[in-house]
Amino acid sequence: MIGAVRGQVIARGADHVVVEANGVGYKVFVPRHPSRDEVLLHTHHVVRDDAQSLYGFESRDELMLFEMLITVSGVGPKAAMALLVTSRPADIAAAIASGDAAALARAPGVGKKTAERLIVDLRGRIGRGGGADGAAGPAPLDDDAQAALVALGYTPAEAATALHGVPAKGRASTEERVSAALRAAGRPLVAGG
Repeated sequence: MIGAVRGQVIARGADHVVVEANGVGYKVFVPRHPSRDEVLLHTHHVVRDDAQSLYGFESRDELMLFEMLITVSGVGPKAAMALLVTSRPADIAAAIASGDAAALARAPGVGKKTAERLIVDLRGRIGRGGGADGAAGPAPLDDDAQAALVALGYTPAEAATALHGVPAKGRASTEERVSAALRAAGRPLVAGG
């Protein structure tokens, strides 16, 4: 399996880039185009009977969220990419944590039923740390912003620390609190979005 591709972007399409690495050009589907031509993309390799596809992300957090999304029945790589094209990872995690099906259903190909299934299947896992393995862990977090940060790879303690100094729950939206915490921690997710 191909876990990452480092190289030079030599072509760009509507939904993909071609990255040359050691003389081989890899077509990698991306939610947004990398800002630079020299890239390291963390990839998810899908092998099917009729095709092989690479899905690439500039951050491991975004890759982890993508891999979590595709564990949900009825959500394949294309629907997961549509979600990531439409919304930033922090917003997707916050929508799942807060049960906002309408925000998830804005993505092309993700209807109301799929959005509700995403919430039902992933809401508890976001509170347990966002791992796709479904391993048991601490009880779900009661703060949606903290749960969103945990889904993006923070430990619960790191998420709580990152939220110190941001507007309190109820004084700002979950998305605003997550964005403020990421800025304060100096850990932006990805450019654009």
